[in-house]
Amino acid sequence: MKKWFRRSLKNQLIVFILMVVLIPTTLLGLFSYFTTVQVSKERAAISGESSIDQLQDALEFIINDVENMSVFLIGNQSVQDYLNQEGRLVAQQRDIYGFLSNLAFPKNYIEKITIIPLNGNSNISTTLITEDQEIDYADASEGKWWSVKEKNQTLDGEKEMITLTRPIRSTTNYELLGYLSISLDQEAVTQYLESIDLEWNGSVLILSNGEVIAENKYTSIADLDISKLNHNINNWNSDESFVYESGKEKATVFSRAIPSVDWNLVGVIPFQEYSSQNRYFLWLTIFFVTLAAILVASLVIFFISKVFRPLTILTESIQKSNPGENLNTVDSYTDNEIGELIRSYNGLNNRITALMDEVKQNESIKRQLDLQALQSQINPHFLYNTLASVHWIALSRQENDISKVVSHLSDFLRFSLNKGNEYCTVEQEVGNLIHYLEILKIRYPNSFHLELSIAEDIKQHSTLKLVLQPLIENSINHGFFSVEDYYGVIQVSATEQDGYMHFEVKDNGTGMTEEKLNEIKEQFINDLNTEMVVGKNYGLRNVNMRLILHFGTESGLNIDSEINQGTIVRFAIPIKG
Repeated sequence: MKKWFRRSLKNQLIVFILMVVLIPTTLLGLFSYFTTVQVSKERAAISGESSIDQLQDALEFIINDVENMSVFLIGNQSVQDYLNQEGRLVAQQRDIYGFLSNLAFPKNYIEKITIIPLNGNSNISTTLITEDQEIDYADASEGKWWSVKEKNQTLDGEKEMITLTRPIRSTTNYELLGYLSISLDQEAVTQYLESIDLEWNGSVLILSNGEVIAENKYTSIADLDISKLNHNINNWNSDESFVYESGKEKATVFSRAIPSVDWNLVGVIPFQEYSSQNRYFLWLTIFFVTLAAILVASLVIFFISKVFRPLTILTESIQKSNPGENLNTVDSYTDNEIGELIRSYNGLNNRITALMDEVKQNESIKRQLDLQALQSQINPHFLYNTLASVHWIALSRQENDISKVVSHLSDFLRFSLNKGNEYCTVEQEVGNLIHYLEILKIRYPNSFHLELSIAEDIKQHSTLKLVLQPLIENSINHGFFSVEDYYGVIQVSATEQDGYMHFEVKDNGTGMTEEKLNEIKEQFINDLNTEMVVGKNYGLRNVNMRLILHFGTESGLNIDSEINQGTIVRFAIPIKG
């Protein structure tokens, strides 16, 4: 397939055009399909949230009714007396049974109400069939309901119930006296759950402490990881729906809390259910995309075959051309893009010829520059040898000053040229500065002296060469020699801070006026804009420009000066190893 694709431009054009047409078509089909799926999901979410809200209102009505009954019963004086007194209290049992029955019988969702004393008295229940209830006292939190799903015998047979239990405490000393249980008819609660119609046979269930206590007929507990579902619900602090995953199964979950009884009302719509509703549209989309692909492929192959012949001729012409020779021309019979390509191809011959001449000329210039570079390497050696000869002549004639000057000059020039290297160590830069000053001390004895303060830990760091010497020269020429019999002191210091070497050159010379200082600063700005250094103050400007070009604007010279107070020049160079 790869060879077929690369063998012919026609094949490539067919593939590219098919991709250009079919990819948007396929994407449009997929977009339509997923839009429909998303709309279905949103519709299910809106419908589910509305249904869950309605069911929440219904259940909260029941729970509020149960809560009101429990408050009435716990505060009833007859109930309090029965739970506090011991013995055969038949009359009180009959009275309590009477108003329990009056509370329970009118409501179809109340299966029974039971009062369970802790003083040994008999339980009082609205059902004739009574059983000793096993109560998990560990669940008995102060004034709070806890729920249990259980099966109990009634006159109609065995029934499933949801029993809500809460403690009964004394109204005088708040001592625990017993428990009140109100059992809800499981079937009645299930009817409430099945009264709402979730999309695509969604499940509705009630969770209490991670256990399912009621569900509708569509709920399949085996398909749900109840513990994981309950964990996700407890960690979801919102009334909005969320996506629940268990293994390969995914579902949209709606959750509403009923905090007074610690219930979670949960609606679950499996993805598989409503995804299956969209399969018809998916197959319809695939059919039309495939039909469009066949029609487009046929038309593309037909039209490309019509326009491809001129390109074949052009390809053959290029294949027959030899490198370095003029290209063969091709006749053009069309005015479209292919015709323009052929005409451009015909004009390529003149352009190639011109480029070949230009390359030859550039090679000639390069050879000339190589010769000049070789010559520049020869001249310094001649200069070193000449200075060495002068040095030995001076020594032989005992001209010590001339010998020192020549020796220092030779070392200074050797460092300055340095085989074209731009960088040196701080120690080498300071050594070169000392050579320069030794020459000036012989020429101008007892006129100035230098004080060095260079941190030991930066002496082997790299710096730009010939930076300090122009600054020292500027101090001597303009700060000291402009005043007769003036003794100058130059202080050079270098320290390390925040990844930079901070240099300072300070003199006690005549200083500069504010106008002169502003003039130099303006020249610095102009030099940076024009990238040229021409005119007055060349030494300072040259050093500033070199520092900026090598290390950035933050490394440029910073000059402070006052008339008759001296001048301070500062700059910083980053430590790069």
